[in-house]
Amino acid sequence: MGVIMGLILREYYTLNESMGDWGITESELQYIVETGQLVLSARIYGAFVKRNGKRGAFQHNPDFEEVVDLRRRDAMKVLRKNTCPVQAFISADGGAVSTPEGGKDWIVHRDALVVRKSERDRFQEIIDRARIPHIDDYERFSSFLYYNETYCFTDMQARALNFLYISAVTGEPDQRGSDILDAAGSVSTKLSYLFSSRPGWRELVLSARGRRGYYLMEPRLVIAMRLDH
Repeated sequence: MGVIMGLILREYYTLNESMGDWGITESELQYIVETGQLVLSARIYGAFVKRNGKRGAFQHNPDFEEVVDLRRRDAMKVLRKNTCPVQAFISADGGAVSTPEGGKDWIVHRDALVVRKSERDRFQEIIDRARIPHIDDYERFSSFLYYNETYCFTDMQARALNFLYISAVTGEPDQRGSDILDAAGSVSTKLSYLFSSRPGWRELVLSARGRRGYYLMEPRLVIAMRLDH
C-alpha cells in the first residue's frame, strides 16, 4: 500500500460500503453474486495450504494471511446464512487455498466480506455501462407498448421477463428455463405453462440458438426498454 496526498490506496473495500456506493439492495446483491457477476472476498489468517498459481505445488503455511476470493456457492451461503464455515478459497494468483487436513474450516461472517479494488472497479464499469435495473422493478413488464402493440402480463410473468431483461443488459442473455421460473417464483415446470394465458409471449422470449432449454429476451425489446427507462 502507499499514500498519496494523505489518502490511503486501498487494496480492498468492505462489502457494505461498496453496496452503499453502488446503491444496490441486499436482494440485488444476492442476484449478482448468484449469477457470477460479482466475486466476494475475505481476509483469512492462520494455518492454510496454498498452491502457487493454478499448477504450482501445494505448500503448508502455518502463518498464512491474505485476502482470498470465495467460490460462488460459498459466497451465496454466507449471504443467506450470515455466517458460514468455508474450507476452500481462491488466491489472487488463481491458486487454491484451503484449510489443512484435519483442521477446522474458516468461519466467514457476512459483515467481514470485502471486495477487491480490481473487482470493485470492474463491477463499477458494468454498472456505469449497463445501468443495472432493480430485480424488484418488474412492473415495467406488467403492461407496455412494443411495436404498436400493448402487452399485459401477470406479476409472475413480469418477473420472468424482468429477469431476462436484467440478464441481457448485464451480458448474460441466455438463461436456463428453470432459473427463469425460479426468478419468477413459479412452480411451473415449463415456461409455456407460466405464459399459457398470454399468447404471443414467444415473440418476446426466444429459444437460445444451440442451447437446449435456454431462453433469451428478444434483443429489440431489450433495446426498446433501455431507451424508455
